[in-house]
Amino acid sequence: MTDSHPPLDGLIVLGARVNPQGEPGRVARMRLRHSLELWRYRYPGSYLFITGGRRPGTIITEAAAMAQWLRDWTAANWGVEAQESLACRLILEEFSHNTAASARHLLPLVQQLQLNTLGLVSDALHLRRARFLFRRYFARHGIAIHPFPVPGVLEHYWQRRRYLWLGKMALREGGAWLKVLGGLPWGRQKPR
Repeated sequence: MTDSHPPLDGLIVLGARVNPQGEPGRVARMRLRHSLELWRYRYPGSYLFITGGRRPGTIITEAAAMAQWLRDWTAANWGVEAQESLACRLILEEFSHNTAASARHLLPLVQQLQLNTLGLVSDALHLRRARFLFRRYFARHGIAIHPFPVPGVLEHYWQRRRYLWLGKMALREGGAWLKVLGGLPWGRQKPR
């Protein structure tokens, strides 16, 4: 029997909102849980990259808050040994404030480690644009990006009748696509 999962050198978990107390929001926690499942059961030797800078009104970067949540959850649910194993493979990118910046800031870290194949973890609505942006930066360096959508994010909000939140999310993503595509000339644009 062959393994249907591509071999990966690392997983990239894109940052998401952190509350003013420095705790990851619901979407961030869903991304983190999914990345932990992938890391532990499919890709235990891979690196785990967490992205996200500090937003106004918060006391910590998204990456640092998400990494702390990962360590705490891992210790509480899988034990200290799993937490220590995770800590050895965890790399934070704490300067980006958007998806394109995450790709730009992660590229040198990935190149320094000489990694060739990475998984990208985000919710399904965001993942198409994220994959597009990461491929713009990574593909010309021979680094492959594979999408790993977080299951259940949209369904979670739909079932709880959070229609305003879903609409806001869709509008935000649509606007982000317009910004990305509006910056592309008819030919290929070179990443900055």
